[in-house]
Amino acid sequence: MKLGIVSDIHCGPDADTRLGSQSPALLEGFGEAMQAFRPDCIIDLGDRINDVAGAQDRQRTAWVRKTLAALGVPVYHVLGNHDVANLSKADLADLLDKRGAYEAVNQNGLRLVLLDSQDPPFERIGGTVGSRQREWLETVLAESREPCLVFGHHPLDEQRLDGHWYFAAHPAHAHTRGREAVRWAIERSGRVLAVFTGHIHWTRVTTIAGIPYVTLGSLVDGGFTQGRPCGTFAAVTVRPREIDVEVAGLLPDRFQLSR
Repeated sequence: MKLGIVSDIHCGPDADTRLGSQSPALLEGFGEAMQAFRPDCIIDLGDRINDVAGAQDRQRTAWVRKTLAALGVPVYHVLGNHDVANLSKADLADLLDKRGAYEAVNQNGLRLVLLDSQDPPFERIGGTVGSRQREWLETVLAESREPCLVFGHHPLDEQRLDGHWYFAAHPAHAHTRGREAVRWAIERSGRVLAVFTGHIHWTRVTTIAGIPYVTLGSLVDGGFTQGRPCGTFAAVTVRPREIDVEVAGLLPDRFQLSR
């Protein structure tokens, strides 16, 4: 199975290092790469917009959805902190064709688990996975007969933040609150091949209890690329014994995940 993954598109006016005005051109480049890669689906890891106000946020959210859907394969979205700043989760479910704020879907013999790390939001930037969602996750993973991939916006690992222009000084806003309980459910299931998140705007890989946790950088952030939008996205190929992740953009990378 092949997946195209993109995170932190931040469509809208530029804000600090989030160069949202560049997102249309960068999404066009992402689309061209995906046409060549031919993924089975697209995963959007959240923060589609630079939030401004309800009407503008709604319009830009719909535009991102339409642009990704035009690639002609299923597109699955998770919720980021900027996405919910001015829009309700019910509004976003309608705009993004989601069954709910968190959901699980089957795709090509895999189960894709899409978490909501705005459950509830934490100080507008951080995130949480609440107890009811954690119970749901345990049930979904326990009942799954397929291998699973887990996706969310806020990281679930314990990566170091040294050198980050924002999160080094604000670590409480970086990772998911309650992540230890989420990881316990993931580890206990024995079904999860890997976890993919965004939010921090850089690309990192850690392994906890044998499970790879991938944080994917932002499509538009310029904080680590001398003010130029990084253009990060990933082409992911899931094979029986390994997962190949090829990261595009100004900070390219490639790594293989095995479990």
